[in-house]
Amino acid sequence: MSLPRTAALSAGRGGRPRLLIDAPAGSAEIYLHGAHLASWRPRGGSEVLFLSRDAVFDGTRGIRGGVPLCAPWFAKGPRGDKQPIHGTVRLSTWRLRSVTSRPDGGVNALLALESDGLRFLYEVGVGEELTLSLSVRNNGDAPRSVEMALHSYYSVGDVTAVTIDGLEDLAFWTLAEGSDQHEPGAVVLRGVTDRVYDVPATGHTMTVNDPAKGRRLLITGQGTPNSIVWNPGTETVGTMTDLADDEWPTFVCVENAIIRDNAVVLAPGQTLSVGTRVVVEPLD
Repeated sequence: MSLPRTAALSAGRGGRPRLLIDAPAGSAEIYLHGAHLASWRPRGGSEVLFLSRDAVFDGTRGIRGGVPLCAPWFAKGPRGDKQPIHGTVRLSTWRLRSVTSRPDGGVNALLALESDGLRFLYEVGVGEELTLSLSVRNNGDAPRSVEMALHSYYSVGDVTAVTIDGLEDLAFWTLAEGSDQHEPGAVVLRGVTDRVYDVPATGHTMTVNDPAKGRRLLITGQGTPNSIVWNPGTETVGTMTDLADDEWPTFVCVENAIIRDNAVVLAPGQTLSVGTRVVVEPLD
């Protein structure tokens, strides 16, 4: 496979193979382990994604930060009986199928994975905007229940000063406690936060306002009836060996997903697709 001059394959951290993109409209770093997007910078901008300095790159676990892919289940699955946590695709080595330059100065990278009768395709669009599209096709002979999430970690200056618009008055529940709750106004993170919202499946935008970095992130889902907001806070960060204790104020996870009651049963030959679009704007 030939690569455009704006892309190159090389060994990354831990010697793991990665695709580096340095295009006029933006740059990115994608590890083949987990098809893991570890970095994205739009043209003239700063890093948008968070990556832990303690992240493990030995291939035995998912990479902490960036955009892990959760599939074909989220957490322990709809019934709580699945292992490994967050599915198998983030632990698998994906195949790079193509890298193409775009007229707008961006680059599209397409990765593929065949796993247990499921075929995954993942397209990463790198430019002044970031687009992510993950699809799965049931290539088996029996129906398959599927959950998917784009578990995005966004870099912020101070998570306690961040507000998130677009989730006002929407019902949410927590993975730990369940039960529907509501909260008026913008989301403010105080301590451990682990919320799953029910949202319109397509075209719903969440806005992460980050005064410390002077920017806002507009995050729009496609085919994702769940939005997840997560940060471990001081309460649980110490339980994670691949996340430094002082890093929790520097990121927030805002995820587009289709999980739990929204899990889809794919008939043989059926396909499910989810996506995310991220735009960076200066904060007025």
